[in-house]
Amino acid sequence: IWSMVRDSLIVEHERQIDHPLLRRVFAYWQARAAAKGGLPARADIDPLELADLLPGALPALSLIEVTRDASGGGERLRYRVVGSLHVEIMGRDATGEMIDLGSAEDDAASAAIATGRPVHAMRRFSPANGRSLSFEALVCPLAADGRHVDMLLSVVAPRYQPEDLPAARVNRFARAALETMRRR
Repeated sequence: IWSMVRDSLIVEHERQIDHPLLRRVFAYWQARAAAKGGLPARADIDPLELADLLPGALPALSLIEVTRDASGGGERLRYRVVGSLHVEIMGRDATGEMIDLGSAEDDAASAAIATGRPVHAMRRFSPANGRSLSFEALVCPLAADGRHVDMLLSVVAPRYQPEDLPAARVNRFARAALETMRRR
């Protein structure tokens, strides 16, 4: 079960982000945007390079495609690549799933698409054990043409420990990522 904490914001400066991983991903996105002179494209983002630059980052990353209904319907989001920390938080692998833009859990995505700026959000969720846990998310817009958002780079930083989750929800990759983040 998801609920939004009321403090999501459009990020203009690195100092607006507390979590070091999210801050470094924002700096990476910003450098790609500056080099391109517009929004970076999916092709400008190299997950393996990110993994080398930011150990422990790969499980925290997801790529989400923005699709537009040709008949004038609305925008939808399709999960293309889902990192293991996202799987842990969602309780399932959502790769390939689609959600309509405008649903409760995509307000940060909607803001990133509308503004063309990264959005930082605090989220809460309740896994099967009933605890209320939180994580930070950074949603960065990507655009093949440098202007019209067609993909989102989403990064999560848990504010919980692996032992806070039901054992079935914690996979070995997510556990290793949490351990790496805890040491930093």
